[in-house]
Amino acid sequence: MTPSPSSSTPPAPAPRSGPGGRLWRWTKRLLVLAAVAGVLLVLACAGVYAWFNQGLPSAEALRTYALPQVTKVRCADGSVCAEYFLPQGRRTVVNIEDLPPHVRNAFLAAEDADFYNHAGLDFFGMTRAAVKNLIPGSRKSGASTLTQQVVKNMLLTPERSLSRKIREWILTPRVEQALTKDQILSLYINQVYYGQGRSGIEEAALYYFGKHAEKLSLGEAAVLAGTVQSPNRINPERNIVKAKQRQTYVLKQMALHGFAPQAEVDKALEKPIVLAPRPPAEQGLYYAEEIRRTLVARYGEEAVLSGGLRVDIAMDPKLQAVADDSVRKGLEAVDRRQGYRGPVGTIDLARFERLKPLLAKQVEEAGRRQKEGASVADLTSLAQTEEPPPPVAGAPVAPTPTEEEEDATLSPDEKLAQGVVLAPLVEGLRVAGVVTQVDDTAKKARVDLVGRMAEIPFASVTWARLKGKSAPTKMSQVMKPGDIVHVRVLRVTPAPALLDATLDQVPLVQGGLVVIRPTDRHVVALVGGYDFTRSPYNRATQARRQPGSSFKPFIYGAALGSGRFTPITTVNDAPEAIRDPYTGKTWKPQNYDRTFEGPMTLRTALTKSKNTVSVRIIEAITPAAAIDFANRAGIRSPLPENLTLALGTGEVSMLEAANAYATLQANGRYAEPLLLLKVTNAQGKVLEEHQPAFEEKLPPAVAFLTTSLMRSVVEEGTARAVTELNRPAAGKTGTANESRDTWFSGYTADWVASAWVGFDDHSPLGSTETGGRAPLPIWLEFMRAAHEGLPSREFDVPPGVVQVRIDPATGLLAGNSVPGRLESFLEGTQPTAEAPPPGHASETDFFLQEGSRGL
Repeated sequence: MTPSPSSSTPPAPAPRSGPGGRLWRWTKRLLVLAAVAGVLLVLACAGVYAWFNQGLPSAEALRTYALPQVTKVRCADGSVCAEYFLPQGRRTVVNIEDLPPHVRNAFLAAEDADFYNHAGLDFFGMTRAAVKNLIPGSRKSGASTLTQQVVKNMLLTPERSLSRKIREWILTPRVEQALTKDQILSLYINQVYYGQGRSGIEEAALYYFGKHAEKLSLGEAAVLAGTVQSPNRINPERNIVKAKQRQTYVLKQMALHGFAPQAEVDKALEKPIVLAPRPPAEQGLYYAEEIRRTLVARYGEEAVLSGGLRVDIAMDPKLQAVADDSVRKGLEAVDRRQGYRGPVGTIDLARFERLKPLLAKQVEEAGRRQKEGASVADLTSLAQTEEPPPPVAGAPVAPTPTEEEEDATLSPDEKLAQGVVLAPLVEGLRVAGVVTQVDDTAKKARVDLVGRMAEIPFASVTWARLKGKSAPTKMSQVMKPGDIVHVRVLRVTPAPALLDATLDQVPLVQGGLVVIRPTDRHVVALVGGYDFTRSPYNRATQARRQPGSSFKPFIYGAALGSGRFTPITTVNDAPEAIRDPYTGKTWKPQNYDRTFEGPMTLRTALTKSKNTVSVRIIEAITPAAAIDFANRAGIRSPLPENLTLALGTGEVSMLEAANAYATLQANGRYAEPLLLLKVTNAQGKVLEEHQPAFEEKLPPAVAFLTTSLMRSVVEEGTARAVTELNRPAAGKTGTANESRDTWFSGYTADWVASAWVGFDDHSPLGSTETGGRAPLPIWLEFMRAAHEGLPSREFDVPPGVVQVRIDPATGLLAGNSVPGRLESFLEGTQPTAEAPPPGHASETDFFLQEGSRGL
């Protein structure tokens, strides 16, 4: 029989049974799942990469990336007197090739020791940081390489998010391919922030150690490399203790990784951190801001703040310092006459005692500059009624991650303490402290400045009259425990002795000063207010205020130029109701002292600043003639074409007033006032340059006669205090209605200056404040210093001026029998008749001169 097919086929193996079979089935399933998961993971990664790759900046852009650089402004003496920069701080780029190896290695030790070996990403470090961050209660850790930090800081944003981190991971390898390691390190060192408004290693080295980055020692380099982790917390000026701790870490890392010999590291560890003397305080902040606004208007903000321009200006730093000081002193004197406004705020003494240890720790740990003693605390920010303090100048836009984590752990008291500003203790220091003791019997009070105690004697606060009250008779009427008051340190005594101090107050009244060298129209000094940090509004250039009687010289000059008046023309000082044909209103001009003296010469009228005479003059010559004269002198602001112009009702700026007076001083030669002299770009190309372009706008003889009239104001009139200069000077006071504006503008043969004092809201200063009392002392304080060592010089007499001796009583030529004085006239207008001998009567004596009729 033939066997059947079924009988010839071997039987199928029986399914596996037991644990082995089940394991095999699960293994296959897991392998399939793993394969699918792998595929999905690859697809997901590809999708994430594709998604986050959209719109990423090009890493190639860093090849030609120009780091923002500070614009430096150079003053008349060649010194750098101002800098413009982005909020992240000043920056001057240096070549990494110029830095010694220990400077570069310090940053590697502090931030990325394996920098020259990895390809941009440290996967082991990233894994370690991820595991650590998952542990509850552990301090968050990062693993960013230097390349990643460059990507974050220069191509992305500092936000802390997963999406930003993914973009950072994508870009980092590209940057490594586009740039060399040295280029990446150079970008990092020149870009990062080092605290105190300094970005880039060059500016940080100059600020903290007073030397260029290439001259940094091993220890100094380690300090700066360690600072970038938390620039606002551990920079050596803010906290020398933490800075030393961080420096120690960096130095040990340098030894560990072979970046520096152990012997050199040990020497650096033993040395204290020594900070260079503090850079001198910046002068002329209002001047510098005016230059910045001008540059921004011409070149744009980006070019000014980050383009590395080089700018020359006309400011003379020494004269500017004198001008700043003169305005401060003058406004403080006016403010004290206004009375005391009380403490800046209060604080419960028990709360202050709780805060004091925190504040004392900050004072103790603050870095001390060479030639400086300990610091004290300015407690203004503790005042309950005080507005929140402004942000620290130069602070970065956002805190570093380390600083954010530290802030999250601080108590409210610790945060409040950290907001308190510290100041080095020097004579003249002005800070706010807490009154802890008031003793009427001993006539004194004690003020705690944290670290030092100041004592204020009652004799120094007798000016502190509260509004609506009489002068204080005891200390408790001025201050009480818990008050936060401003004090000024008069004398620094060795600790623990009490500091000699006096009560201080930040003026509300404002003012300014503009100083011009007439020979070249350089604005050598410009002050636009009491304190730029409190109020950057520039009253010297941006404000328009009524000049009052300081405008009268232009009216008198126009009258002299008309040919109808001479310095001895008689005009009647008498009350009169005048219908202003230009406004249609009738008004009665009044003199400041409310008195009238009858007929007087132009010289006498200007000397005594008679308003009635000025009105009669402008009525005779017309307001249009006066405006034309003022415009040619340099007044550019619109002026009212009516008779009130005689009282200075137009509004002008200090700068244009000073320059218009400079035109009179220069015998009619006009030129634009020069603040900005030259601008050069970062490549050395000159963008603009300015020289004075003089033009004769006023008749020289007329301008000289106007100066001659103003000399009488100084020698005999409302500005007699100017005679203290002991040299020829001319000027005019000005007091607007209700003393809302007070002026003094004047000049010598060397300098022209205009000073103004008033309130920003146009409130009256008070009936006792005049141009001779409020702004003139500012002008005089400056002129005293500016003329030191300069010989006394007369004003130049131009052609067309005739000087003759006249009889003051008659205005005729003084004969041999009549004592007379020298008077100046336009050629052809001088008197020709001789005065009669004393006692001789003439019918002409009963009449005023022809020129006075109707005036």
